[in-house]
Amino acid sequence: MAAIDRNFFDMIRHSSEKKILLTVTAIALLGLLPFLLLSIKANDGAQIIIDIIAIFGITIIFSGVWFTQKTQFFSGLLAIFIQITMISAIYVKGASLIYWVFPIIIAGFYLLPPVSASILNSILVIMTCSLTYAQFNSFDLPRIIAALILTTVFSLAFSLFMKNRNQQLFENEKVSRLRNNILELIASSAKLSEVLPAILISIEKEYHGAMCSILLLDNSKKHLVLGSAPNLPKFYNEAVNGIKIGHGVGSCGTAAYTGKRVIVDDISSHPYWAPWTEIAKKAKLAACWSEPIIDNQGNILGTFAIYHKKISTPKAIDFILIEQFANLARIAIEREQADKLIWQQANFDSLTHLPNRNLLHEHLVTAIKNAKRDGLQLAVAMLDLDNFKDVNDSLGHATGDALLVECSKRIKNSIRKNDIVARLGGDEFVVLIIGAQSVANIDNVVQKLLSTLAQPYKLEQKTIYSTVSIGIAIYPDDAQDRSVLLRSADQAMYSAKAQGRNSIHYFTENMRIDVLQRIEMVEDLRLALAKKQFYLVYQPIINLENEDITKAEALIRWQHPTKGLISPLDFIPLAEETGLIIEISDWIFNEVIQQVKRWRENYCSTLAVSINTSPIQYKNKGEQIVNWIDALAKNKLAPQAIGIEITENLLMENQAEVVTVLDKIRLSGIAISIDDFGTGYSSF
Repeated sequence: MAAIDRNFFDMIRHSSEKKILLTVTAIALLGLLPFLLLSIKANDGAQIIIDIIAIFGITIIFSGVWFTQKTQFFSGLLAIFIQITMISAIYVKGASLIYWVFPIIIAGFYLLPPVSASILNSILVIMTCSLTYAQFNSFDLPRIIAALILTTVFSLAFSLFMKNRNQQLFENEKVSRLRNNILELIASSAKLSEVLPAILISIEKEYHGAMCSILLLDNSKKHLVLGSAPNLPKFYNEAVNGIKIGHGVGSCGTAAYTGKRVIVDDISSHPYWAPWTEIAKKAKLAACWSEPIIDNQGNILGTFAIYHKKISTPKAIDFILIEQFANLARIAIEREQADKLIWQQANFDSLTHLPNRNLLHEHLVTAIKNAKRDGLQLAVAMLDLDNFKDVNDSLGHATGDALLVECSKRIKNSIRKNDIVARLGGDEFVVLIIGAQSVANIDNVVQKLLSTLAQPYKLEQKTIYSTVSIGIAIYPDDAQDRSVLLRSADQAMYSAKAQGRNSIHYFTENMRIDVLQRIEMVEDLRLALAKKQFYLVYQPIINLENEDITKAEALIRWQHPTKGLISPLDFIPLAEETGLIIEISDWIFNEVIQQVKRWRENYCSTLAVSINTSPIQYKNKGEQIVNWIDALAKNKLAPQAIGIEITENLLMENQAEVVTVLDKIRLSGIAISIDDFGTGYSSF
């Protein structure tokens, strides 16, 4: 890369020099033409010849520069030509042309290297003085000589200054370009294995005969491992790989330990290098300059070292260069670390450090391809901890997290080497059982999981019992793509929970049919209210003493246009799960109050109708039920006109929240009764 940059800068410099030389020769030609015309007008034969020679020579040089790339050659040729022409002109015309010598001296230092220009200009001054000294008096001659010498000296000094300045600018521009190239590599997310060698090779091009290395701090923060050292001998790299950091442990070990630059200009005599003197001698290394690579928080990332084959002490410019390229190494290392962290966070669960849903999908796609290629089975086991919510609620989230971590460890220890475990979130895990040759192989793995996870957990000096429900779907029998496999395993897992938990359930086709029917019923349920497919029936409540009907219970029915009458046992649970129960309950309430109002006016003034309520309606402080109380008042209906029926299970769950809502209902005058009494284990 450095060689390419050097060629690039040389090309730019040569192009600029060519343009300047063409401009100078063109201006010289244009400037000489008027003098030629004046010479012709004055009929000065000697001057005419001199002017024609000058014009002809400069024209040839202009053409050479224009048609070739030999700019330096024609620059030197132009300097020599104008000096010879000037000496010849002074020889013919005398001291009257001496004023042309001054710009020619200055031009010589531009057209030639300083040494060559000094020699030619010295010859020009000597020849000029030799040819004209007799034409000056004793007062003017020393002044002319002094002016010529001073012009030569000042031009030389300015030429040297400009040469050094241009060299400095050239070096700075070259380093900047190298730095930009490396930054482009880093910005393009190139791997560290590509960026670090690029940095080192760039430095080695600048320091001829030097060899560089970058050592990185390992995970223990106690050793340096090889990052890159493309041109150091293999045996040397193997010897320093894994070197312990510490004071006096070589240049790099000390630099990493102290966080400061370590300059060893003579390895053979330095105490830091005593244990490695022989191997350094074998590798022909005489000096080592080591710079620590430090991140923005002041942490050591590694070391950057330059080795020399001769005893060497760095200059100020060397320190600047070392710092710049060590900083580039820092940027590259930090970028790599950031990329790894982002990938880790995107693909792994932060609590259990297991693959997350995102990485699981990638693993599952690969596993399906491999199973298809090898003709083997692939099982997806969905695991859900039983009663995990109870652990969280009673013992706190910290204990719940500890339980999840322990579960993840047990799962990893229970599966085979090629199997994969991931955490989907919450208390759900997925195990990919890869390369199974039969269902028996799969069953062996899941039975071990079931048994292992059922063992008591010792967490924070407490014994916790938690089992797991496992649902299994098998490729290719149950499904042939990722999403369907996961969905099928999930359905099987819910079936395992329905069977009493702490069990295993394999996916069956009936489950798929049930799910499809369930999805279809949910869609129909969403349309049923809008299309007025619901209606109410009223079950009378009779006083056995006098056979009067003073109460009734409102019961909802669904008359589907194609499926006929659908039982509430089928659609009410779905309505509760989807939240549609809120909308349906409002419809029931409005229908009931209109009906009871008519019956009270026409048949029985004390008639009361009971409405079944769902636990969903008591969430959010029972907002819906409370709104019903206000609706009774707006419809000028006594609170005693309706009753609220609740299930016994509702009283067993969320007691504080439910009791608060029931108190509001009771105080409003609405009657409350318990439905299905005894099915909730008669819990008071």
